Amino acid sequence: MVVESKRVVVIASKDNAHFYRLLGFSEIYGVSASSEALSLLRDLKSKRDIGVVLVEESITRSLGLDFADLNEKGLTPHIVIVPDTREALARDPNLYYRRLVLRVIGYEVSA
Repeated sequence: MVVESKRVVVIASKDNAHFYRLLGFSEIYGVSASSEALSLLRDLKSKRDIGVVLVEESITRSLGLDFADLNEKGLTPHIVIVPDTREALARDPNLYYRRLVLRVIGYEVSA
């Protein structure tokens, strides 16, 4: 049996990068410009050893990208948009995760 290990990568603003380190993530890219984030996303999407890329929502908004744009080709790496503003964090978490599951698997789930 072959066990394949995939990395989890975080793209965050330079101001927030230390929070992800505190959460235990080891591969964090702190960006200061949206063009830097877009270049990094393109590079990471081509790597086969990455399973998930967490990207702060404010970064994806500044790029004008949404979930479908970021996950258009292939199964991995899977791009997950992470809420990072007060407005985003104030939203109902159940609604956020229900939408995330719907986008990922294509079916709505209910509790």
